[in-house]
Amino acid sequence: MLIADAPLVVCVGPGGVGKTTISSLLALRQAAAGKRSLVLTIDPARRLADALGLAELTNDPLEITAFSKMHPGGSLSALMLDPTATFDHMIGLLVPDPARRQALLSNRVYQNISRTLSGTLEYMAVERVHELFRTQQFDRVVLDTPPTGNALDFLEAPDRVATFFSDKVTRWFMPSVAESWTTRLWNRAGAAALSLIGRVAGQAFVDETVSFFSAFSDLLGPFRSRGEQVGKLLRDPHTVFLVVCAPDPARIAEAQVLSERLADQDCVPRAFIVNRVERAFLPGPGSIESAVLRAASLLGGQEEGERTRAFLDRLETLHRQQQSEAALHASAVEAVREFASPRPVFTVPRVPAGESPRDSLLAMYLGLFAKEEPS
Repeated sequence: MLIADAPLVVCVGPGGVGKTTISSLLALRQAAAGKRSLVLTIDPARRLADALGLAELTNDPLEITAFSKMHPGGSLSALMLDPTATFDHMIGLLVPDPARRQALLSNRVYQNISRTLSGTLEYMAVERVHELFRTQQFDRVVLDTPPTGNALDFLEAPDRVATFFSDKVTRWFMPSVAESWTTRLWNRAGAAALSLIGRVAGQAFVDETVSFFSAFSDLLGPFRSRGEQVGKLLRDPHTVFLVVCAPDPARIAEAQVLSERLADQDCVPRAFIVNRVERAFLPGPGSIESAVLRAASLLGGQEEGERTRAFLDRLETLHRQQQSEAALHASAVEAVREFASPRPVFTVPRVPAGESPRDSLLAMYLGLFAKEEPS
């Protein structure tokens, strides 16, 4: 099985290619193998929640029972990341004192940073995975990356967030008892900066800023340590990266760039999945025409015959269009194989419109895992 040995699977790829759905299929496969499986998604579609039999997805794992017959020995759960709640929870773990913890959580500077700092979303996604494994709630986690198109955000986010909270930043806002001339210079520069901020934003904001960084100074060591643990989780040799794309040139080009950049970070993708592939439909010679004409003979009448011929013409036109698109998709899949080799390429068939969300998910599952071999 493609991901049997992977505690963590990270699905990456361009936006709009169905990564969330593919992530759910992978988690369902893990559950079918008897594992306690979770799909952690960033921005799930309403249709997916419907397919999973859930009214909504939250920051807490919700068990999915819609496919319980497929995984009698395992379990399947899902959650939608709430980065702010995850950040608050991490602060709660790092600050055991209730009064200090509440003072930090209610600080407006902290609230703004935890919601808007670049890299926070990606960092908190991996932090959430780290916490889930630490508490041993699940054996397998499939992480659905956000629709940013940049998988490296996940690899760089821990360092980026930790750098913001480094002592090079915090010392600008903290009093010091040292007496060296460099410290005095820093103090003067920091005082000037705070004075300027005070004139623009008000003294109350300055006071909260100093209070925030002073409170956070004690957390720099634990915060950096946790960031290192999160970073190691992503680069663990057992973590599997899968690249998902769609069968069109633009998305394939993006997937190739992502693959190369991941490899540069020593996170070589294990496999590629091409979603929404149109499969060729090859009926026997004259089978479409004979079937339609047989139906017409049962109806009878000249008028019905004319309608049948018109319907047959339309059906043949649609068939030619479908065959043409299937050929284009086959060429696209072959293009992925060229740059992916020797890594395997899997395909997921496009599900006909009108299927129920649950039936669509089952059809895709069977299309992806029926043979357990790349097509």
